[in-house]
Amino acid sequence: MREARKVPANNYIVAIERAWRVLEAFQGQSDVSLRDLTRRAGMVKSSVYRILFTLERLGYVERGTSGYSVSPKLTLLAGDGGRPLRGLGDMALPFMREVLRRFQETVNLGVLEEGEVVYLRVLESPHPFRLAAHAGMRSPVYSSALGKSLLAHRTRAEVEEVLRLKPPRALTPRTVRNKFDFFRELDRVRLRGYAVDNEEDARGARCVGVPVMGADGKVAAALSISGPSSRVAASRDREFAEALRQAARQIETLLGYAPRPAAASGGGGR
Repeated sequence: MREARKVPANNYIVAIERAWRVLEAFQGQSDVSLRDLTRRAGMVKSSVYRILFTLERLGYVERGTSGYSVSPKLTLLAGDGGRPLRGLGDMALPFMREVLRRFQETVNLGVLEEGEVVYLRVLESPHPFRLAAHAGMRSPVYSSALGKSLLAHRTRAEVEEVLRLKPPRALTPRTVRNKFDFFRELDRVRLRGYAVDNEEDARGARCVGVPVMGADGKVAAALSISGPSSRVAASRDREFAEALRQAARQIETLLGYAPRPAAASGGGGR
């Protein structure tokens, strides 16, 4: 029997242990106070503060008005981009509020999970007649602007797998039901930089959506504006898309996404 190899005690890095104790002290919660983190970690307040300061500078911890939260950048290290990113809804909130303030239409944030769009956060329009989802709600990828934005930059094999899990079905007369037509639609989304749901998910409803890229260069989430087709008119699609792109870029910065330099020919895009 081979004798277990002894590891020298001086290989153990105490500073890493202390940093990890602070991260574990969050216990999956957001907006945790310095006092609570100090108590849970069993460390002195000054040490916890310095660790939090360092983690915040590195982008792994965020400091809000009521405490600290673990950032989505830490979740991305696990490589599990298919699950909702912890804290992403809170991160996106101020930028979503600005879009809502400007257009007075419902603003949505969603991610891809098990072949469907999962809504992480929804800010409802103040109009009496409005379209509204709610956090936790699911919708098809093939009929929504969020879903098209989430899929447009994935490989054909990945999209095929999503459609296998949730085959398209007719929700309205305009729903794309043929997967080859759907692939052509995704080509159009990539070309113009935004997705449109033109009464494909519900009669009388239109949505415009854009992707949100993560630190790994892949689509982490999507943002959309939704409302009655009389107000979210096709003539305003580009205006809506540009506002959503601005919000997406700000969220992407917080996520650690670094766009690649444009090619010399001037082509390419997000």
